[in-house]
Amino acid sequence: MREDRFLVGQFVARAFQQYWRLTRGVYLNVEAFVMDEAGRILLVREEVGGKWSLPASTVQKGESLETALRRLIRDAAGIEVNSKPELRGFYAESRSRQTGMYVIRNWQPHSVPGTLEMNFFAPYALPADVTKPAAARISRLVEGRTISQT
Repeated sequence: MREDRFLVGQFVARAFQQYWRLTRGVYLNVEAFVMDEAGRILLVREEVGGKWSLPASTVQKGESLETALRRLIRDAAGIEVNSKPELRGFYAESRSRQTGMYVIRNWQPHSVPGTLEMNFFAPYALPADVTKPAAARISRLVEGRTISQT
């Protein structure tokens, strides 16, 4: 009798998990913390006069996080990643949006960058118009903390 309840409970839990996955989609993003030899950090902005932020993109269906990261950096910044990037953690932008943060130290220019404006900045001399969440994540990573630590 007890085993039957246990099995029914597992069945019901599994059914609810599947229901929530179907009705509440989750977007998976990837964000890059690219450093050059001088320790400066790559920031991008999508439009002139917009705010600076770390390069980020949505992971496409069938793509791994690392594949999405390499696509993002190659297409947006014209950079080829030479070694395995370091996954530093995940953070939630909202209930339906999760982002994996990668650190890239070993890279080389590959092609002409995309349409984004980009520049490297010293971590303690970020532009005034950098987004606050990006500045907070940069500060945590530079100090050696995880992105979720306050």
